[in-house]
Amino acid sequence: MSLFKITLATAVGLMSAGCGGGGSGTSTPPAVVVAPPTPPVPPAPPTPPSTAVAVGTAGIYDVNYGQFRGVYTLLDNGNFYGIHFVAGAGLAGHPHGLLTKPDSYASPEKISWANFIDDANQVGAQEPAGMFGRTFSTAALNVAIRGSMGSFNATTTQQKTWGSDVKTLYFDALPIATVAGNYTGTMRTAGFAHQQENVTVMAVAGNGAFTVTAAGCNFAGNMTQHGTTGVFDATAQTSGTGCNVIGSFSGVVTPISIAAGNVPTLAFQLNSADNTKTAVFIVTKG
Repeated sequence: MSLFKITLATAVGLMSAGCGGGGSGTSTPPAVVVAPPTPPVPPAPPTPPSTAVAVGTAGIYDVNYGQFRGVYTLLDNGNFYGIHFVAGAGLAGHPHGLLTKPDSYASPEKISWANFIDDANQVGAQEPAGMFGRTFSTAALNVAIRGSMGSFNATTTQQKTWGSDVKTLYFDALPIATVAGNYTGTMRTAGFAHQQENVTVMAVAGNGAFTVTAAGCNFAGNMTQHGTTGVFDATAQTSGTGCNVIGSFSGVVTPISIAAGNVPTLAFQLNSADNTKTAVFIVTKG
């Protein structure tokens, strides 16, 4: 046998021995690692309804000008009703009017503006130079108001809400049967020659009829739901031997808050046809 064949045979023998040759050994199968099952991903919680301002959306909004704040009701027919509050003075004013332009922030329109606190006797006077404008965007409502007191601007980004904060005062209305009851609060007027006074009993019936005696007058009125909103269109008639303003009034009743137990605070905003007389009641049920 040649040297090459001997060497090759020897090498093969050594390799067989090193690998457990001879058929007597068994190979250990590789371990199989089984991954634990992936737990199911829970569904995402539902997104609550957005209260963000949408383009052209009517509603009830808080505004804050810094020196004073307000609650504005903007209806789908262009009618605008506002109530202003000043710290330490309470109810301070009532701007209102029909807005004909969809975008009037840069070019405000003429409005009526009952100013309750700037006249010497604080019996209320009509602001002679009231102007108001508003513009909706996809993320905000921008408002501008000006008069003899100056020019003011504010921005708000959502509707006024109540309950779980996904209900809006405008779109999620209380039924009139829930609104019905006796109310107490305060009243301001312009053109009645009366200062602010307390309201001890305003009665609202289940059919929307309401009565109250204030500013020397008996008010008898009726409120009906404005479409499907939380706002009520309102009319009233004044009477009484001691009443120095006998006539018809119209406007809205706006919910400005709803406390636990569906207890509403309402703003009755009533104006004469010529806008020279105004009566505003801020009252809470109970």
